[in-house]
Amino acid sequence: MPAKDDTPVGGTTIRIGTWTEDVVRGGQDEVDACRDAVQWTGPTLGTEDGYKMRTAVLVGHDYCGFDRFATLPVGTRVTVSSPRGTWTYKVYANYVTPGRGAPAAGLYWGDLTLQSCVGPDTGFSYLMRQ
Repeated sequence: MPAKDDTPVGGTTIRIGTWTEDVVRGGQDEVDACRDAVQWTGPTLGTEDGYKMRTAVLVGHDYCGFDRFATLPVGTRVTVSSPRGTWTYKVYANYVTPGRGAPAAGLYWGDLTLQSCVGPDTGFSYLMRQ
């Protein structure tokens, strides 16, 4: 299901180390297109608040190069830049649930959750804005 907040994320990028990718808002069609990281749900990046359960979620298929989303090492810094500003997030935890494309209800935490399949399972990296 696509995000309920219609605010465009045009011109938004995510950076993990030297890897950078554009971010678009969308649903399964955008994920399957394998072109960009997809903001699947949540508030506009930079306005999230994990303490109020307002988590932004970025997803992508592992076979499209987004496998890194699934199990980023704790402490990894991730930067998101948009026309509204630039924010740095830090990974505080990971979780892997059995099954590819497993239901994610209750598995979105922190300010930002990154999700991708990892092998036969689905992995999540949880981040807080710094």
